[in-house]
Amino acid sequence: MSFPRKKLDMGLLILEERSCEVITTCARKFHPDWDFNRFEAIQCNAADAVPEDGSRYDASYIFHIAGPALDALDREIPFLFPLERGKHYLWELFTDLPKSGGSRSSRQFWNRLSRAMSAIELPITTDELVGEFEQASLALLANAVDLGDRFYLPELDYGGWNGGFVTKDFLIEGLRMLAAKLDATAGERKKEKASEEPGKTDTITEGGNEDEGVSGQKD
Repeated sequence: MSFPRKKLDMGLLILEERSCEVITTCARKFHPDWDFNRFEAIQCNAADAVPEDGSRYDASYIFHIAGPALDALDREIPFLFPLERGKHYLWELFTDLPKSGGSRSSRQFWNRLSRAMSAIELPITTDELVGEFEQASLALLANAVDLGDRFYLPELDYGGWNGGFVTKDFLIEGLRMLAAKLDATAGERKKEKASEEPGKTDTITEGGNEDEGVSGQKD
């Protein structure tokens, strides 16, 4: 059973590109100068809301004005929890943040990576994941300043300590974490598939002989 997007935590919703497109379109109908980048920075605690912002960057307000459009998106692309039957997408692996090399702007950049790959359907191979991650990272860092161990992105700098920086350790750890999650997801899918096919298992029998796998062939 799918879950309505307007009931999600905003930090989870903005990992998906289509949801962000809907939010931006709805917000700009009421506020033509509405800036998604600033909205996200406030949600990620990378920027402080100022009085003149009013309610335009408040998550509850955005859910209110974008609710019907998010409902329409739910009908087109249902939001599914992990392992729930249906199509799953790569952005679902981005729900955790790498623990190494974090900075004030890490969450925003991580969200951007997620959105850039959010339409890719699971499952994919690890090699495909690496290729997509590298391609998305290079595109997002095209205008960044390379400082050796980190990149500086002015558009993500809302002040504060290490604002606008994304470390290379963060990216390396992030790719490792995604690969591990992908492997775990693949393992769960195999278990689920095996449980749906009675009498077929890849375990060892009491006699020490290998059972035939799902393909009908021995390993």
